[in-house]
Amino acid sequence: MLIYLITIGVAVGVNDIEIVFNAVGALCSSSITIILPCIFYVKLTNINHHQHSVWYYASICLASFMAPYAFFSILALYLGAD
Repeated sequence: MLIYLITIGVAVGVNDIEIVFNAVGALCSSSITIILPCIFYVKLTNINHHQHSVWYYASICLASFMAPYAFFSILALYLGAD
């Protein structure tokens, strides 16, 4: 919900729609390809009460390290902008 409100706020305040599309694309592609599969794996192994394997902890680490990367990739696009 917060991301949605931020995107709408930026869309209202920005003259070029390309910025909004870039932000939404960067967030969605990062979350769909990397973050969400890790979260799904962790949730499914907790539901089935399996013992936690190396893949469980690797999924948590990958999601933890890639979530900030998704947000900073958007920020890096506009740090060097005029």
